[in-house]
Amino acid sequence: MKESQKKYRDALEHAKQEFAKRSFTKILELSGAAPYDESSLVLPYGGEHYRVWYPEGEISPCEDITDQILILQYLTEVCGVQPTGRWISFRELPGGNNHYGAFKLEAMDPLAEHFGNSPEKFESICRMLKGKKLAMGDLAYAIEVLPKLELALILWLADDEWPAQANLLYDTTASIHLNTEGLEVMAINLVEKMIAKAASL
Repeated sequence: MKESQKKYRDALEHAKQEFAKRSFTKILELSGAAPYDESSLVLPYGGEHYRVWYPEGEISPCEDITDQILILQYLTEVCGVQPTGRWISFRELPGGNNHYGAFKLEAMDPLAEHFGNSPEKFESICRMLKGKKLAMGDLAYAIEVLPKLELALILWLADDEWPAQANLLYDTTASIHLNTEGLEVMAINLVEKMIAKAASL
């Protein structure tokens, strides 16, 4: 556990260093974030708004270290290209096939397990996250997790013969804005946030 905590702390430190190398103007121009004042910005992420200080890379309110790393990586790597509305699977991302097992275990399976028998909760949370309904599976929504990054969440409901299934798809432009590891964390963390919201409904 200590090794993994050190790994995350090191990754956060690296993300802060890379973030500081990019100009504040360029970050605002490309990221979809809004200026808060001369040395901080506000970024919508996963249905919440976070204030990020430049160049320190401090983020409030954000307790989860993987969210902090992800936000800084996004602000550092994002370019101005808008989503296309065309979808690809995790396996189609660069190197995605190598991480597919973990992605299925940590993102797809929990989504199916928690919402495959609760379509009302799934719809309610997707609407809370300003999701747009899609014609895929039994239920599907496109959710803008970060200003230039959308995820399609697709649910096939459980029935007498089959257990529930789920999939998460990325816009074809996703890899322009964030590396595959970051895109994986983005999906896993979104599913965790949705499950946490469902517990309070």
